[in-house]
Amino acid sequence: MWTFEHLAFLTLLSAAAVVTIACGGFYLSAGTFPAHRVAGQVLTVTVTLAMSIILSVGLNQAWRAKRDNDRRMWTARAQHQERLRVLLRAEAESLSGLAQALREGRYFTLVADDARKAVWQDDTLTTDVERHFPEYFHDRERLIREILEYDSELGRIRHSISAALHLTDGSEPYRSDLVPALVNKCGGAASRVSLVRLANDSAARPSDHRVSGSERADQFEAMRDAARTYEQYQCPADLTRRCHSLLDHAADLADAAARASEAARRYAEETVLQGSCTYAPAE
Repeated sequence: MWTFEHLAFLTLLSAAAVVTIACGGFYLSAGTFPAHRVAGQVLTVTVTLAMSIILSVGLNQAWRAKRDNDRRMWTARAQHQERLRVLLRAEAESLSGLAQALREGRYFTLVADDARKAVWQDDTLTTDVERHFPEYFHDRERLIREILEYDSELGRIRHSISAALHLTDGSEPYRSDLVPALVNKCGGAASRVSLVRLANDSAARPSDHRVSGSERADQFEAMRDAARTYEQYQCPADLTRRCHSLLDHAADLADAAARASEAARRYAEETVLQGSCTYAPAE
């Protein structure tokens, strides 16, 4: 409101007006009407006092209203900032988990809305985050777009590898382990789940008395078969290039997600809420 923004100026203007009235009244009573000088001075004092009282009452009410308005505004900003703090801390955790998942080569199978919900915890505050933390907002917008592109490319690579795999009935249950392991193999990274070690160590597992010996033997052979498929798989040159590029990009995205997580935590601890929005008007 204009009055609240220029209240100090109005106070000085009112004081100047009272002084002007007083000086003008005394001048007129002394110079223009010398025969009625005392009466003029009495009238001037009376008018000056009346104007002073009227203006002081109005200004006091205006100052009181301004203090109340400032208090309400401060309370609104404090409450809104606390909601944003909770949101940013939750997003920091989500982004940290996202960075870890990218380093582990997980496939998110994300679409746009799911990707946002993986990080954005409260859609109603998204516009406010943009207004108060524009740099962080644009960084996470770009990050989500790039993760969606990464996830789409990973999905295409996994589909390509899976379509080229011809597994036996026994080893078919291990397709979901083989595909990500082969992505890592073609990309030059160690497989997070070593199928060779899985097969070799299976004999050392405690026997399950509910499974017959022949079933355990079949399971062991199926695992060995899956491990052989992993070892014998030859990565085509184009697939190798795509996997290398994908894993390098995943590492870059993981670093970006980690930086965004640190930024969210840092903004959550700020004591002053910058910018304004519907819930937190400008101070």
